[in-house]
Amino acid sequence: MARDGLLPSFFSDVNRRSQVPVKSTLVTGLGSAVLAFFMDVSELAGMVSVGTLLAFTMVAISVLILRYVPPDEVPFPSSLQEIIDSVSLRYSTGCQNVTKEKSGFYAGTSTESNLPLLGKATAIEYPIIVKLQAQGNSVRNEGSRRKIAGWTITATCAGAFLLAYAASDLSIPRLLRFIVCGIGGALLLIGLIVLTCIEQDDARHNFGHSGGFICPFVPLLPIVCSLVNIYLLINLGAATWTRVSVWLIVGVLVYTFYGRTHSSLRDAVYVPATHADEIYRSSGES
Repeated sequence: MARDGLLPSFFSDVNRRSQVPVKSTLVTGLGSAVLAFFMDVSELAGMVSVGTLLAFTMVAISVLILRYVPPDEVPFPSSLQEIIDSVSLRYSTGCQNVTKEKSGFYAGTSTESNLPLLGKATAIEYPIIVKLQAQGNSVRNEGSRRKIAGWTITATCAGAFLLAYAASDLSIPRLLRFIVCGIGGALLLIGLIVLTCIEQDDARHNFGHSGGFICPFVPLLPIVCSLVNIYLLINLGAATWTRVSVWLIVGVLVYTFYGRTHSSLRDAVYVPATHADEIYRSSGES
């Protein structure tokens, strides 16, 4: 986070000999020791559990997003502008070469060939209008797929929350609990069925890592993981959530008054996700 500019650069210093962030380790260790001295162990355990479960929940939801609706563009720091320009130039040059090879235009003289001075070496397989219509249909189909997947993921998260909350809060009237549980369970089941039937976007979720990420049983495993984690989060108690909320507010203040203005992505350059792998490799080589 400090390397990305969200925290002061003090926390990103790494010892040259030991390759350990000594300064940040000392600060966080001291802060943890102070909290452990003044707080009860059960209270600390609740705060640790909240952090872990929140992280697992966000990872599970992120898996669904990256598998079904990955972003079309990826932000890069402006310091990589030269590498981005070179990669974009290679891609544009490659596309022009492919277009020229497909069109097959050539210019010659009447003494070299019996063909006209300006002709085509290969015939066009399909009319240009038909090709443009096919491309337009594929774009519309992809847009509809992404929209359906996005709303389905949202409904699935809402269903997991409703089901976990109704199953945990015993103060709710019994009939109302059954109704809310039914609604939540129906949203989860419908979401699971729809996401299973929808084709995943396997071409754009690697983001610089060859082979992408591995997660089996998608979408079943992320949905079950989110449901279990949300259920455990709800049952941690109001006191734990009050303490965590204070720390979340502190984090928001740090981001608002420091991280937002010092972030390395403040002047980010957004490039197509298909170019991300090449930019990562080029930046690593340089």
